Order: sequence, then structure tokens, then C-alpha cells
Amino acid sequence: MPPVRRFLGALAAALVALCVVPVPPPAAAQNANVTLRLVSQSPWSSKQHRAALDLEIAATNSGTEALDHLQLQVSFGEPITTQADFDAMLSTGVSSVAFSPPKTIHGVIPPGRTGRIPMTVDLTAIGLINQVDSEVYPASIVLLSQESIVATLTTPVIYLVQTAEKPMLSSVAVPLQAPIAFGADDALVDTAFPASLGQGGNLRETLDAIAGSASARHPRGKVDVITDPMVVTQARDVADGYRTTDGAQVPPDAPQATQAARFMTELTSVVGATDNVETVAEPFGNPNVPSMLTTYSGFPSGATPTLETQLDAQRAAGIDVISTLNATASPRVIAPSGAQFNDATLDWAARESLDVALGSADTVDRSAWQGYTAPAPTVPTGAGPTLVLPDPNTQFLFARTDLLADPVRAAQVVLGELALIWKQEPVPDAPTQRGVAIAPPATLPPEMWAPLLDRVAGAPFLKPVTLSQLVDQVAPDNPNDAGPLVAPSSARFDDSYAANMARLGSDVSIVNSMLGPGSEEPTDLRRRLFTATEPTYLTDPLAGSPWLSSVDQTVSQAFAAVTPNLVGARFTLTSHEGTIPLQLGDPGDHAYHVTFELRSQDFSFPDGDQQDVVVDQPGQTVSFRVVADSSGQNSIYLQARDPNGRLVPINDGSTDPIAIPVRITAVNSIALLVTVFAALVLVALYARRWFRRRRTIPT
Repeated sequence: MPPVRRFLGALAAALVALCVVPVPPPAAAQNANVTLRLVSQSPWSSKQHRAALDLEIAATNSGTEALDHLQLQVSFGEPITTQADFDAMLSTGVSSVAFSPPKTIHGVIPPGRTGRIPMTVDLTAIGLINQVDSEVYPASIVLLSQESIVATLTTPVIYLVQTAEKPMLSSVAVPLQAPIAFGADDALVDTAFPASLGQGGNLRETLDAIAGSASARHPRGKVDVITDPMVVTQARDVADGYRTTDGAQVPPDAPQATQAARFMTELTSVVGATDNVETVAEPFGNPNVPSMLTTYSGFPSGATPTLETQLDAQRAAGIDVISTLNATASPRVIAPSGAQFNDATLDWAARESLDVALGSADTVDRSAWQGYTAPAPTVPTGAGPTLVLPDPNTQFLFARTDLLADPVRAAQVVLGELALIWKQEPVPDAPTQRGVAIAPPATLPPEMWAPLLDRVAGAPFLKPVTLSQLVDQVAPDNPNDAGPLVAPSSARFDDSYAANMARLGSDVSIVNSMLGPGSEEPTDLRRRLFTATEPTYLTDPLAGSPWLSSVDQTVSQAFAAVTPNLVGARFTLTSHEGTIPLQLGDPGDHAYHVTFELRSQDFSFPDGDQQDVVVDQPGQTVSFRVVADSSGQNSIYLQARDPNGRLVPINDGSTDPIAIPVRITAVNSIALLVTVFAALVLVALYARRWFRRRRTIPT
């Protein structure tokens, strides 16, 4: 602010102070049995519209005596100008300088009861409040009983004198995440999940808050919805009816199922608000990305030593889930699980054409650019994506349990922090923009989402944008210097766990090809495999084993269905031409498409050495006509391929050919004639010698 304006502001404040008689502070006493909670507060007050602070508190009396002769008063401290001052307001309270007139409250608050008390403060009548320049003030809401303080509550008050010259761009990333709710046996294991989809549940309250601020008929804000695809699929599973671990079946018309259906309807509406909601699809299973890109040992022969191929498939599956909501996932933005990064993650994002990556406040050390003012939210990574990092001071507020216990107050504190950041920095010259990002955790109290998103969406000093818009419009503090990662992730699965996952990934791909379009089994198989990559299983692979076992069982059954029963088989042909019958297994309710092929140097195949077969019945037989080129014991080698030409492991889990022994007992006619002719010649020679000997015997 120019010096002249600052001087005039101070002068005006001093003149107002002379005209107002300050109310002395009451006697300082606290009652541990009385607590205050903020029910509502004006997010900001404006001199140009209504220069009043409206608030309502809930006072709870946990003691044994009634609270009577009640009064409510608000005191104010000097304007906050630094993050240190803001932290001091939260930790040590307010050094009160000015006081509002006390409000007398009629009646009492009995023991064990809560009373709600509204109050309005005229900010133009408080001498401390600057009427020339906008400021953020620390305020203490004080409840008195019999003229003694029994409880206090500290909150920031934002007073806007003039319209913001240039609002600060703000981006908020809202997570829709949930733990694994169904086990590998398809039974519900997280009994709290259905409740989270209903009124008052965390997922439903989060979704309602997004709908109210960004996807309503007259939206004010913009948000990025970081969507875990398992939230969508599991909510659908609940809506369709489900089975509990004790075997009970919950029908689709049960209350839990119907509220899940309503959740899905609203979710479809929210993510469809494309102008205001940028939907970010996490890879299915929400894996730790660095763990999928590290090198493992023990992979099947010829397989790549990383799980990148599966990671790509999981990302594609996440995008597919979003498409089922009639929405399009952002093609630019990725939000890695737990904000875990390493160089391989950045390289993978670049290969996937992802140029925006949401990190944590400390993904990159920004101390070189952070001083009196807050750091820019964008950090380049060289050839990789631009990182968007939330403001560190604001993010720290989301971890304070004392604040989160009072959701409305916590939301107001966050807005006060953002207002302070806006006040700290001068308006840059066009086209340079200032910006800030916040990423509230999924663990926020459900009641906090609505007041938080409402405040961020409507604040006149903030201009809501999506993550991709923030990257496009906000210049980083270090445009020519890629920020180094503070703690690159080295997370990895157990080698044998990863090798098993890679083998099953290949098997699932083959089975899916054999099943063909129209079957629901491929999607279910892939999702089971993807669930096994959940970050919890990095340190506890045993917990993830049921998912891999369920996949292994299904693919083994599929391969068994197309495997001929050749145990102890010995084929004998009594002539040089015959038929080799192959009896297959039991496909159950499925139909598997497979191609059988025979190879041998000792046999030919008049009808061809390949047959395309649809295995859809138990004990189905496939026959090949063969012609032997020689007699005796020889072998025919059998292999099977899926519709994509990949070998199917039908040889005890191996793709090696199966040797089928065939014995030929037929007599070769030409060889028989030669033998007979030779025998006749020998008989003739013998007879001739015998007659000669008879003639030469003396009389």
C-alpha cells in the first residue's frame, strides 16, 4: 500500500478510537466445564456492503451448576501481518486492544445442556478496525457468567474496506477416498463404509459441499475432485445389495443400499459439472506409484522387472471408472497416492503426457524462495510435470486437532490464513498472476467441508481455478530451476509378492482374451489384481495375499477348463491314419475361446494342425485326424493359444508343449511284400539244394 494511504489509514483509525469509549476487559477466570464452539461466523465483513460481524456460538455446560447472568463479548487485537502473528493468535490467544459492548443473555444454561447465542458486532464502531485498508484481525469471543470469563474462543476476522484490486488465484483439491470395503470373498468387511455414503457420512458430506460450491445451479467455486475409483465401484456394490461377513444378504432396497444409490446419483451430477469440477482419476487400487516403477527380481522369464505395465493398466481402469459417470477424467493431472514421488515417477508422468502433479507442501524444499511471503504453488521439474504444492502454513492447520474439533472455526482460520497471504504480496504486473493451493485431507471432520468450500469459493479476494488452470497462469518462483525432491520414495513390494503379481497380471490378460467381450469376469479379475497393490500391502504382503489367491484360483480354473485330460494317456493306432481325441475340462458358466495346435515331424494332419474352439461344456472333446509317416512309438506336441496369439499355460502352469505319445501297430504293406518275396526266394533256393543232394546219393 502507498505510504500516503497507510498514513491516512492510521490517522483515521486513531480519530475513530478517540470517539469510542473502550470497554475494559472483564475479570479473567476460566471454567474447564464450559466449552464454546463456533456455529457460524461471517466469513468476511465488507465496509462497502455491511460492516458487521455476525456470529453464533454454542456454549456447552458440562459442569454441575447452571450458568447464569451471562454476557457475550468480542475483543480484537492488532491487525495480523505475518504468519508468526497468525500462529501466535492460535497458540497464545489475543492480546486484546478493543472490545465490543457486551451482549446480555437472558436465561441460564443448565448442567449438561448447550445454549446457542447469536451476536452482531458493528465493526465501524470499533476504534481499532481500520476503515481505510483491508486487514485480518485476531478476535476473542468471550462468554461471561456473573461478570467472570468462563470460556473463550479465538477466531480471525476479515474486514474488507475496498474491492480487491486483483484477487489471488486459488485452487482446492478435494479427495474422495475410502478404505477397501469388500474382502477378496466379496463380503463387506468395512461396516462403516455404507454409513459414509449417507447423510452425515464423510463421503456424502464432502460430495454435498462440492455440489453446493462448485456444481450448483449458480456455482461460485472450482475444485479438483481427486477420485479414488474404488469409491465409485464400492458404492455401486453397496447400492446393488451386498453380503456381510456373517453371511447375511442386504437387499438393494435396504436403507444402506438406497442411500448408496442416492450418493451415486449426486456423484454423477457433480463430476458432470465440467466447467467447475476437474475430475482427477487415481489409478485403480490407488497404488504407491514409485513402488510400481522400481525394479524387482524373480519375475517370469521374459517379463519386465517392474510393474509399470500394470500401473498403466490401473490408470486406464481408473479413467474407465470415471467414464461410467458420464464424465471425462483430466488428461493432464495426476495425484499420486500419499503424494509420494521419485525421479521414476516424474519420468513416468512425462511418458503418460501428465504435465500437472499434485504433491504435498514439503515435496520440494521451497525454503530458497520462501521468506516473508508465501511461496508460489507451482514448481517445475525439468522435463517432467509441473508440481502443484499446497501452501505449507495452510496445510499445517489441517493437522491441528484442536482446530478440527470446531469445524466452522477451523474453516474460518483457513480462510484467515489465505487472506493473510493475499494481503502480504503486492499485486504483480500483468500478465503475472499470484496463486495459492490447498489440499485438505480426506480425514477432515465431515462438518468442515461445507463451511470450508463455501468460504474459499465465495471470498472476494480469491479467484477459484482448477489445478491445470493454476499451472497455466501462475509463474513459479524458480522458473529456470527444477526443484529437488526432499525425500524421494523408495517404497517397494516384497520381491516374491511383486513377481507373483506380475505372473498373475500376464495370466489375467490371457484369461480376459479367452473370455472375449460381453463377460464381466475380465473387469472383476483385473480389479482384484489391482486391489492387491494398495499401499498397505507394501509393508504387509500377507494381508494382500487373499486378493492374489482369489485371482490365482480363477485363472487356474480357466486354464484347467481348456487343458486336455492326458494323464496316463497312450494313443495306439492300428493303421497309419487315425484320430487323436482331446477331452477338455469344465468351463463352468463361462465360454473360453482358444486355439489348439499340433506339431510333429512324424505325423501329418489332413484337416489342418489348428482348431479354434469355444469351450463351453464340461468334458468337451476336440479331435484331430493324423497320418503317421512311420510305425512304432512317436510323439505329437500340443499347445494352446488365446485369441491374441499368446501361449496358454496348459502344461502344469507352463506354456511348454505337451508331448502326446502315439504308438503305430499297423503293418507296412510294401515291407510285407518284400519280406514275403525274400522268404519265397529262400524257400526256392533251399528246395533246389535239397533235390540236388537227393540225385547224388549212391545206389
